[in-house]
Amino acid sequence: MKKLLLIGFILLAGCTKVDITPTIDLGVVAQSAATIAKVSPIVSNGNIEVTVKVTSGAKYSLQITDLLDNELKTFGFTADSDIYTKKLDLTDLKNGDYNLTLIDIAGRETRTNIIIKK
Repeated sequence: MKKLLLIGFILLAGCTKVDITPTIDLGVVAQSAATIAKVSPIVSNGNIEVTVKVTSGAKYSLQITDLLDNELKTFGFTADSDIYTKKLDLTDLKNGDYNLTLIDIAGRETRTNIIIKK
């Protein structure tokens, strides 16, 4: 009888659905559309400094794409203040025109152009 109860318990426990859904921290929700405030220098050798206006605590992505929107580099960051400055090393890219796109977790994006000339 004990074996029958043990087998019944194992079958019942084995049929119980356990939800193990991982939680993903996407940071603070951006309160307004992020903007690229300044890119310095616009024509550079590949070392640029980008200043963006963002929501503190929110997560963002800076993407470098060619003019056909092929993604070449991505830099993710969490804003630690409303004005965030990031230095980008793009010296491995060829001379040419590129797009710099700032994207928040909601998918809103803002874009500007940069030129690499060595």
